[in-house]
Amino acid sequence: MDEPLVSIVIPTYNSEKTLPLCLESIRRQTYTNIEVIAVDSFSTDRTVEIARRWNARVILTHGGLLWARYVGHLHARGPVELLLDSDQILNSTTIERGVRMVEQGCEMVILEELSYKPTTLMQWLFYFDRKHVHRINDYNPLHGVLLARMYKREVLDKAFESISRRLPTRLMYKLVSQDHALIYYEAWKHSRKLCIVKDAVYHIEPKNLSSLIRKFYRYGKTELDLIKYYPELAKKRSPRKVKPYPDALASLMLWSLKAIPYLLGRLSQII
Repeated sequence: MDEPLVSIVIPTYNSEKTLPLCLESIRRQTYTNIEVIAVDSFSTDRTVEIARRWNARVILTHGGLLWARYVGHLHARGPVELLLDSDQILNSTTIERGVRMVEQGCEMVILEELSYKPTTLMQWLFYFDRKHVHRINDYNPLHGVLLARMYKREVLDKAFESISRRLPTRLMYKLVSQDHALIYYEAWKHSRKLCIVKDAVYHIEPKNLSSLIRKFYRYGKTELDLIKYYPELAKKRSPRKVKPYPDALASLMLWSLKAIPYLLGRLSQII
């Protein structure tokens, strides 16, 4: 039986520092029937050059993360899609294991997410937070943190159709916060055939507090409008469940550090 084509959609913007590691991890996959689509928001660095050097198909479009994933989905040709980020590195067997699960009946695949070579205090907080999230093991999109990244195409078709009906186009266009959560939430309504691939993807985490502040301030600026249309997703901003594990404290500390710039971003849209 022929291997199904897997379309990997990667939104990019000035991603030259992390994109080579991401694309190299794709090149080293044990599964080979892959197309890579880099949806770039007119980067001013070498991102597009790097993407083309690794034989990715580059699509240029303005807009935020949700819009980039939507545009990439429209251009994807495979029956299986992987929604990846430019600061993520795949285990060499991740796609092979994910496709095997899809062939066995799964329609959404969660990839266990770990931290890539933490060295700074901030990166170690992310490291322990990810351990804690997977220990909680909550797959519900309304109050859990885990979410799918690999989908059967028809499930994504239904998810994006639902999002486009509920969200104004202007908000789909600019949204950079909770894009994965929103896609997973709408997909969850159409399918509960869910699997998880262990030891699947590694994040290149923010190195310092200033990087985290910029990222979550930007998230807060766009999420205020989202909550008007998806108020149920507001629950995802509550702290992680605190359990008697050493990593729970680090997780709560990281949540607190994220919350401050996020709330400032929200306030910037109210004032």
